[in-house]
Amino acid sequence: MGIKTIVVGTDLGESGRRAMQLAVQTARATHATLWLVHASEIGLENAWRDLPIGARSAAHALRQRLKGRFESSLQELENERKECEAAGLSCQTSCEEGQPWETILRTAVSVNADLIAVGDPVGAIGLPERLLGSTSERVVRQAPCSVLVSCGRLREDYAGAKVAVGVDFSAHGIEAVRWARDVAAAVGGEVALLHVVPHPITESVLPTEWPSVLEGLSSAAHSRLEQLVVSEGLAPGTTIRVMDGSVGKVLCNTTADLGADLLFVGCRGQGRLRGMMLGSASQYCLRYSPVPVLAVRP
Repeated sequence: MGIKTIVVGTDLGESGRRAMQLAVQTARATHATLWLVHASEIGLENAWRDLPIGARSAAHALRQRLKGRFESSLQELENERKECEAAGLSCQTSCEEGQPWETILRTAVSVNADLIAVGDPVGAIGLPERLLGSTSERVVRQAPCSVLVSCGRLREDYAGAKVAVGVDFSAHGIEAVRWARDVAAAVGGEVALLHVVPHPITESVLPTEWPSVLEGLSSAAHSRLEQLVVSEGLAPGTTIRVMDGSVGKVLCNTTADLGADLLFVGCRGQGRLRGMMLGSASQYCLRYSPVPVLAVRP
């Protein structure tokens, strides 16, 4: 886990503050450079030339107000940059026009970011957000690197933190295990490996053969998790849990039961529509995790 550059998407509100809290702690541990990114969704360059003469005065006043808001955002970003530098961190800022998720992704590509930190996606309740996803969810789906999302309960200090990892044995899942191993080593914490055997049908109607099938699948998964502990250099005695049910829901519930402080999951970046139709564990975790989620890409 080599992190040199962290892009932080901030709305300069509570969500942005939470993203900053996680990003600053990560930057301290890795000596990474922070890029604070804020986007203004309202265009300031549009002169509204086609407006009737009578409306141009009002348009000019609105444009001046928006310009003032934009300049205020620049000042807030500058203040945050100074606070980061006062804490001994390297920090740059970027304030642009455009959609927040596009601005964050564009900056991440341009600075070759190793990690993106964004705010909590909860609160996107309108129809467009349900169909297209919140800023955080869009960033996770299309990001060129792993994304840290400030869900749930945050700690002031992650020393000794417990990291829960959802493991499905894919390349994305194995990379999540490696991130968890490195993070736990950096903060003096521990790792818990979680594997969920999904039900083939609804939980209320299970065939009588399912218990014996589940026993075989669980035994095989437990053996593979034990092998991962050895092959990936995890500490002996690492917590291993094999459960069954709805993957995202079980991961979130088990994370809470274990008292974990972070949840790491592999992310394939599947489209929103496919996620809605087939179900997406990572999408569920972003919405309902009791703790921050790291969506890991290989």
